[in-house]
Amino acid sequence: MKLQELAQRSGVSTASIKHYLRLGLLPPGAKKNATTSVYGALHLHRLALISWVRRELGLSLATVSALTTAIDDATIPNVYLMGICQQLALGAAPRAPEASHRGTEDASGAESTILDILDRMGLPDVSTSARAELARAVTDLRKAGYVVDEAVIELHLRALLEIARGNTTPISDDLSRDEICLEVIRGVTLHNRMLLAASALAHASLSGLARVSSAPATAG
Repeated sequence: MKLQELAQRSGVSTASIKHYLRLGLLPPGAKKNATTSVYGALHLHRLALISWVRRELGLSLATVSALTTAIDDATIPNVYLMGICQQLALGAAPRAPEASHRGTEDASGAESTILDILDRMGLPDVSTSARAELARAVTDLRKAGYVVDEAVIELHLRALLEIARGNTTPISDDLSRDEICLEVIRGVTLHNRMLLAASALAHASLSGLARVSSAPATAG
């Protein structure tokens, strides 16, 4: 397809597409002649990814560039690429795959506990980035004075595992790497929004229930 059709099908203006091409966020099209290039499905996939993360997450072009560089790096396996996408969805800057194996010193104890829980639950440790983010969250909660022991962590994981079974499908390697990234980032972001809202509702409801239960009875 030509540039105009690419713009129509992607919903991205020709000016933006040209800008992405200049920045290297979008690979160049195949030359049809001296003045015309043609584009394919991979360009549509890349534009869908860029559009979503820019609109929904407000990512800077520099961060998008780091992501597309990782996508285009064939030496990064899909499982590590998915870890980078999870970090973006969790609000962290993308890091090199090998860096995702290193938890912070403070969170190392929590990571060890999480690994034990995963082993007990029969779950593989396939997302080191997600594990590290959970360990940091647990560590921050503990520093703030909350009791987050092994039983509490396992309770969360078991509950969320049941949710995950119902709302996720395996991401096939048949998808393009841009499609894989969009599936991961969009899925984590949207499900996290629902979980945060549900958590806020549950906490507010329990707080309100406690107030109603403790309120003095009024004379009839």
